[in-house]
Amino acid sequence: MIKPKELKVGDKVAIVSLSSGMLGEDFANHNLILGQKRLQELGLVPVFMPNSLKGITYLKEHPEARAQDLKEAFTDPQIKGIICAIGGDDTYRLLPYLLEDKEFIDSVRNNPKLFTGFSDTTINHLMFYKLGMTSFYGPTFVCDLAELDHDMLPYTKEAFLQYFHKKEKTPIVSSLYWYEERTDFSENAIGTSRVLHEEVRGFDVIQGQGVVRGKLLGGCLESLYDILSNTRYLVLSS
Repeated sequence: MIKPKELKVGDKVAIVSLSSGMLGEDFANHNLILGQKRLQELGLVPVFMPNSLKGITYLKEHPEARAQDLKEAFTDPQIKGIICAIGGDDTYRLLPYLLEDKEFIDSVRNNPKLFTGFSDTTINHLMFYKLGMTSFYGPTFVCDLAELDHDMLPYTKEAFLQYFHKKEKTPIVSSLYWYEERTDFSENAIGTSRVLHEEVRGFDVIQGQGVVRGKLLGGCLESLYDILSNTRYLVLSS
């Protein structure tokens, strides 16, 4: 697998909306400002790709625009990392515009870049896996960098900071806390902390027991199921 270089202070990082276009909506403007501020505090320069802020409806109707943003992020030599705005629902619609584009494929293989995102971004991770590039199922712009608390959640921030350090192997440990989901995501919630609880169980081993060693191919189970079935968008006859 081709491994991208770690981030450095001063690097430009692209923000892409490959699934939901919510980052471009007025109701998410406070997330936009907060996430941008957090990246700058980390010493990075956020670059919002041309279509990333065009909103939910436009990006829903134009998967080719979403794909174009990702392609441009890879072909721009000044961009060193790529951060997904958030997850969503239908990023599989980007694949024909990318996996059939020789320029994009060559850019990924010849100029690999750090790529992070979760949820529906699983499809993009599988695409990069197929192309032979390591990517990171990790923090997104809206949910993590733009966390409404006074700072990113500690476990998440520590994970993001690892993007600045090149490591061959990184142990995955359980967070010390788990958090109740917010009910208010509006601007009024800025500066409010989530309700937290001490984590007492750690990881659950579903099969077997004790320490397990091996290669890990992660992702969103719903997304993995959707690509193995044909029930995502059923066409009902009248």
